[in-house]
Amino acid sequence: MPHAEVRSRAATRESKPAKPIAPSYALIIRILNLVRNEAELPAVEAELKQDIALSYRLMRYINSAGMGFPSQITSYRQAVTILGYHELYRWLTLLLLTADPNPAHNAVVKASIVRGRFMELLGKLRFQRTQADDLFVIGIFSQLDQLLEQPMETILESIRISDDMRDALLHRTGPYGELLALAEALEDSNDDSRGSIEGRLGLEPPAVDEAFQTAQSWAASVRH
Repeated sequence: MPHAEVRSRAATRESKPAKPIAPSYALIIRILNLVRNEAELPAVEAELKQDIALSYRLMRYINSAGMGFPSQITSYRQAVTILGYHELYRWLTLLLLTADPNPAHNAVVKASIVRGRFMELLGKLRFQRTQADDLFVIGIFSQLDQLLEQPMETILESIRISDDMRDALLHRTGPYGELLALAEALEDSNDDSRGSIEGRLGLEPPAVDEAFQTAQSWAASVRH
């Protein structure tokens, strides 16, 4: 059974001794929690200033051609104010994946980005905007245990998320769990659970295929 296999693989990973989370990841998680709690801007700014590489990547992102600002953004406060907490949180979730320099993790990173975008796209058909945002985060976070070499329970102890998001990530249950299970089924050509999940969610196969293909294209366009 597919979900049993997923839980079995997770249990195998969790049986290994947990490695400490690297300082760079811990900093990103701290900022994620501040943004999630809508902390005061000076507190977010102070955390950003602690890591030169993180600060550089934020400035490079905000000043990229795709953002389209006519003049260069030079301060953290400007960057955070212009992005807003919603877009900053989204950027940080992606950064948590793409900050990993290990090429052996490239496939996991790409799959996680595809999951996040796929779940967000389908979420817009079934949920409100904020819930679709949560689905994006779930997909992005869904393989953090592999990237950080920590049990998922341990990772989620340090990240502030809702109970529904936690249930999806840990148990593939709750209102979001089925969509994560569907994303996993699409990745595995031998997983025959796709049809039953689509039926329970009331999703048509063409719409699911289109969302998955769009997500794959979007993931390929994401630059670290």
